[in-house]
Amino acid sequence: MHPAPPSPLPHRPWARWRRPLFWGVVALLVLELVYIAMLATGGLAWLLNRLIPDTRLGWSKATSVVPGRIHLENFFLHNFAQGGGDWRIELDRAEVNVSLHALFLQRFETESLEVHGIQARIHSVSPAPEQGPARPQAEGAEKEEPGGWRIRLREVRVHDVHAFIWNQVRLTGLQEVQGGLDVQPGKHIALEDIRLRLGPGELFLMEDAIARVERGEASARLEARYRGTEGIDLIAGLTGGRLQVSATVPAVSSLQHLVPRFEGLSPEGGAGRVEVDLHVKDGRLAPGTVIRGQGEPFTLPVGPLRLHAPWNLFADVHTREDGEDRLGLKFTMGPVRMEGGKAPGQTLETPEVRLLMGAKSPRLGEALPDVHMSLSAARSNPVELRMLNGWLGPSFQVESGQAFVRASSRANPEDGGGEGHLNVDTQGFRARWSGARITGRLLLDVDAHKLAFNQERVTLHGSRMLLRGVAVHTEKDSERDWDGTLVFPEATLGLSPASFRGRFTGSFSNAAPLVALLTQQGAFPHFFSPLLRAENLQISGGVTLGKDGAVFDTLRARAEGLEVRGQARSVNGATSALLLVKLGILSVGVEVVPGDTNIHLVLPERWYTRRTGETLP
Repeated sequence: MHPAPPSPLPHRPWARWRRPLFWGVVALLVLELVYIAMLATGGLAWLLNRLIPDTRLGWSKATSVVPGRIHLENFFLHNFAQGGGDWRIELDRAEVNVSLHALFLQRFETESLEVHGIQARIHSVSPAPEQGPARPQAEGAEKEEPGGWRIRLREVRVHDVHAFIWNQVRLTGLQEVQGGLDVQPGKHIALEDIRLRLGPGELFLMEDAIARVERGEASARLEARYRGTEGIDLIAGLTGGRLQVSATVPAVSSLQHLVPRFEGLSPEGGAGRVEVDLHVKDGRLAPGTVIRGQGEPFTLPVGPLRLHAPWNLFADVHTREDGEDRLGLKFTMGPVRMEGGKAPGQTLETPEVRLLMGAKSPRLGEALPDVHMSLSAARSNPVELRMLNGWLGPSFQVESGQAFVRASSRANPEDGGGEGHLNVDTQGFRARWSGARITGRLLLDVDAHKLAFNQERVTLHGSRMLLRGVAVHTEKDSERDWDGTLVFPEATLGLSPASFRGRFTGSFSNAAPLVALLTQQGAFPHFFSPLLRAENLQISGGVTLGKDGAVFDTLRARAEGLEVRGQARSVNGATSALLLVKLGILSVGVEVVPGDTNIHLVLPERWYTRRTGETLP
């Protein structure tokens, strides 16, 4: 009897996988060891830098115990744009979950990234003017070409941001940042659902601290694509965002950066606070933007004067009926006090000075386009005109009167258009000039665009003086009412010592000023009676006023049937003049000396030329 055959061994399917599984585990361990070694030695950074174009990354220390879980120290990621500009992120310490299999698919991806200590810097380059900030893309331009490395950081949480730097702006005090980053070098950059929380920090511009941030929060969305050799426009790629900040400003000069056209001014003081709510769309300020601020009084030197005033600011972005977004800004000072100069104790006060500005909604980081501006100063308090006696010579002395000042200006700086006026209006004016009494109303209109100050002089080119209802009364003649207008193409007010020099043209309703000048010095000759009937007298000349008196040169006066040329001066209360008067076809030389008037009938032109040195036409 044959023995029974042995029964077959039970089937063990796992046995056939033991060897491959063993070698697979060994391979994974080897890969992990190689991976750890490349992390520790910087080999992985070297490899990625060679594979990913226009990008550099690295770290000083990297460790990994669990595959894909990495601890990094002093990590940086630097990206360069072909058309100029770059951005860089530096991390002090980070815990990151890296997708290992994504590396084989040319992707550096993180499932989460916890960062402690970061600094971000962006250097952006504006597009060429003809290019425009946001040129439409051609059909199909959104489609990315396949291939190429991609950096995708998901679930990023950042604590303790040292600084965020954008060109010449630096912001500190960011406490927490959350969001994601998607970068495909040479193709696009995206920030995904970025949220920021700001705490105490400072805002710097060109290393100058312009604001201290108390608190704030922000959100942003960015989708920027490369445009060939033109590079990438990060500003235009900012499709949406909002920044809300409460801050204090150390001085009103910090606000000049909102309106760079006023950076030539040098205000002092004026500390205050601002509340900012910025809305951004496609790289520009968008409707919903509101900025409010107010502050303590500041001081602004204006030539020899000093302006003191508290301030208030309001700005917003609104949409006009034509669909264009416009930025409007109102900067109000008031009450305003101006003091200084040569009149101790005299101050000029006005309830309010207001600056209005409108511009096309600006692209972030660029100058305001299509700017329209206006400035207005409310009517001032009354200023005593007798203070002028310290500036004028003894020939002209103010007995009574008050002046009120207003100012207005509007301009479009980009095309040079606009106008500006400084208006001075008098009431109760009464003065004496060489013994003659003068009353009436004077109005001075100064071209504000030509108004200029420094410590020694004030330029008043383009000023216009209107004289209304003026009465001149002398001891030897009755009062004559007259009106006049004088325009000063050139006029300069000297401050040390006090003086005035200018050229003028204008017209008088009649010849009363000349009559008063002649009759004050002596009897009025009967053959000068046409002067009493002369109307619409056109005049021109030059004038110099100083502490000793007044000098008029190249005087010219013309009316129907009348022509006068000459020189005159009033020094220490005494008036003298050399005149050549032509009445019809008759010419007469007139010499006015203190207390008398002399007539020259024989060869008056030769006499006039010899005495004055002036060449006649």
